[in-house]
Amino acid sequence: MKFKVISGAALALALSLAVPIASASAAMLTFSDYGPNRGSRAKALEWFAGKIKDESGGKLDLQFFWGGSLLGGKATLQGLGDGAADMGTVIGFFSPARLRGYNIGDLPVDNSDVWVGMSALNALARNNAALKAEFDAAGVHYVSTYSTTPIQLVCRTKVTSLDELKGLKIRASGPYGKALASLGAEIVSMGQPDVYQALDSGLVDCNQNYYYAIRSYKQYEVAPYVLELDWGQNMAFGIFMSKASYDRLDEADKAVIDKVGDSFIDHFAEVQIADLATNKKAMIDGIDGKKLTVIHLSDSDREKLLAAGRKQIDAWVGASTEAGLDAASVLADYEALIATYAAELKEKGYPWKR
Repeated sequence: MKFKVISGAALALALSLAVPIASASAAMLTFSDYGPNRGSRAKALEWFAGKIKDESGGKLDLQFFWGGSLLGGKATLQGLGDGAADMGTVIGFFSPARLRGYNIGDLPVDNSDVWVGMSALNALARNNAALKAEFDAAGVHYVSTYSTTPIQLVCRTKVTSLDELKGLKIRASGPYGKALASLGAEIVSMGQPDVYQALDSGLVDCNQNYYYAIRSYKQYEVAPYVLELDWGQNMAFGIFMSKASYDRLDEADKAVIDKVGDSFIDHFAEVQIADLATNKKAMIDGIDGKKLTVIHLSDSDREKLLAAGRKQIDAWVGASTEAGLDAASVLADYEALIATYAAELKEKGYPWKR
């Protein structure tokens, strides 16, 4: 199955010719994604589309609009609620108030295994009453979740401990950046496309990132050291569907959407874990003569890092409670699910290896 970007007049024509899902046995569902049609996540979405078509017996199919050509990343949640697309990738960071509960997936919880984290957040989003209520209020139906893989720190010079972060200029964001600031770092805000030059010039000393992005942005060329934090992961972004579009489906097709959404967790986790290992090894072995050196945290530094993250989790609980969310209960459910899936992983291994 091939997908292409449609824009401008072609987009308007495509939408005008689309078959409404309420009026035909075969439905073409529009899917808006902020990213380009390349890379492991795009391939995983094409797998997702293929599974939906197969599981529905050809009744459902997806038409992708890549690169924000239908809805920009910031506009996707509202656009789905308004019915401008049937499905799309929603980033929780862009809607901190409307997706307050779902944004728990971006907190520095002790949760760095991709499959465990995605499985836990998926179960929380599908079953927790508070999260389901905020999705209903936004006019969307939750389908599945992505992960960035664990957070690392790539640096210009060798950093071997958290104490050495004091006074360093670190490009970081969100609760992870606040936690690093509490450890003495000077936090700098900038987009990843600008980080290479900032590292090269010495404007920043280190950058909060993930192994796949360190490689894709070639940051290993100017920052040859990674302090391997393996610290949480950003997961508050995933696949959502317009609630109106979902509600117009018959029960069998609704079940297909939800079943494939659950299957996507195992598929994307397998892809991300394999990519992480491949990218890490490639940079350690060397690319065009540039090699990455990985430094591991001591056990005592691991405890210190988690404690710094816990302060940010507690701050989220406080702010979210004031905003009306039963945040302590949501957090307890989430951490219980993490423990459940971690125990399953220890006992049975990853699903694709069983």
